[in-house]
Amino acid sequence: MRYSFITFILISALCLGGCGNASKNRREEVCEDSVISCKGAKDSLLMELSSLEDNDCLVYWVSDTVCRTNPELLLLLDSLYQHVRGDEYSEDPRIEEKWMNSYRKRICAYYDKHYTGNEAKSEFEKTDFVLKEGVRLVGLGCEYSTMEMVVNNSIEMTFARLSEYGLLSQMIRKCKDNETKNLVYQEWEQLEKNRQDMIGIVDGLVRLSYWTGSGGIPIRTERWLDFSDARKIMYQNILTLVDGKTIKDDACYNDDAVEYVTDYLTKAARDIYFSWEKDQNDGSPFMSEKEWKEYQKVAEETEKGINAIRPKLKKWSSLWEKLESKLTHNNNQKMPLVASKMLVDWANMASYMEEHRFAE
Repeated sequence: MRYSFITFILISALCLGGCGNASKNRREEVCEDSVISCKGAKDSLLMELSSLEDNDCLVYWVSDTVCRTNPELLLLLDSLYQHVRGDEYSEDPRIEEKWMNSYRKRICAYYDKHYTGNEAKSEFEKTDFVLKEGVRLVGLGCEYSTMEMVVNNSIEMTFARLSEYGLLSQMIRKCKDNETKNLVYQEWEQLEKNRQDMIGIVDGLVRLSYWTGSGGIPIRTERWLDFSDARKIMYQNILTLVDGKTIKDDACYNDDAVEYVTDYLTKAARDIYFSWEKDQNDGSPFMSEKEWKEYQKVAEETEKGINAIRPKLKKWSSLWEKLESKLTHNNNQKMPLVASKMLVDWANMASYMEEHRFAE
C-alpha cells in the first residue's frame, strides 16, 4: 500500500515535533478496539481511565489490554504524556527542569510502592526502570502496523523526555556556580535546536528515499528515539568525566565531526537522488515531469538544510571546551571529543533509511 506525502505529514503530525511543544494528536482512523472502553469496570482506576477519552490523552492511543493490565502506571504516565504534548511544556529548560524534577518524585513513589528490595537505586535509575516498564506496557498486543509503530515510537519519545531531563539535572548538580549552570542550560538549548534541524534533514532524506511510498513513515519517529539515545549516552559519558573517571576510547571522535556530518549527509542525499535519477531516465520513468521537479526541489532543500546546520553545530561544539574547563580540573579536551562522537552517531542514524526497532 502506498501513501501520498500529504498522508505522511498527517501521520507525522500525530507525533512530537522533534520533542518540543508538540502538536496535539489528531487521528480519525483509530479503530474502536484501540480506544479504551472501561465504562462498566468496578475498579476505581479503570473507572478513572474510562473518563480519559480525549485523543490528547495517552489512554486514547493504547489497547484495552494495556488499560486493564496496569491502570495505575498508565494513569501516572498519562500525566507526563499530556504535559510534554501540551501548552504547559516550556522551551526554557530552567522552567521545564523544575516540572520534571517534581514529576520524577511521583515516579519514584510508584517504584518504591511496587518494587521493594531495591532501595539503593538512585532516583534517576528508578525513573528509567519505570519508564522502561511503561514502554513495555503500551506495546502489549501491538501488531506493529505502520500506524502502531508511529504511535508507539511517539509515545516512547514522550517518555524519553523525562530521562533526558534527568541527565540535565545531574549535570546541573555538578555545577559549582551560576556561570557554569548557565553554560549547561545554553548547551541544552542549542542542542535542542540542532536536533530539530537534524529531524528536518531526516524528513528530507525519508522523502528522497521513499517519495510517496509508505515504507519510510515510521523511520522519522525511529530517528527521534535514536537521537535521544545518542544524546543520553553523551551526557552519561560527560558525567563520568566530571566524576574523574575514564571512558572507553570509542566514546570519543578525534577528527572534525562537523565536517564529517555535513559531508556524510550530503553524500547520502546525493546518492539517493542519483539512484532515483537513474530510474527516472531509464526509459520508464516512475514520476511525471511535474512530480520529478517536485522531487528535485526536495533534494535541493535537503542539501541546503545540511549546509545550514554546519555553523550551528560548530557553535554548539565550542561550548564543550568552556564547559570542560568549568566542570573538571584537568581540562584534557575529552568532553569535546565525546560531543563529536554524538554528532557522528547522529549523522549515521539520520542516513539510515530502514526500520530496525521492531525487527524480529
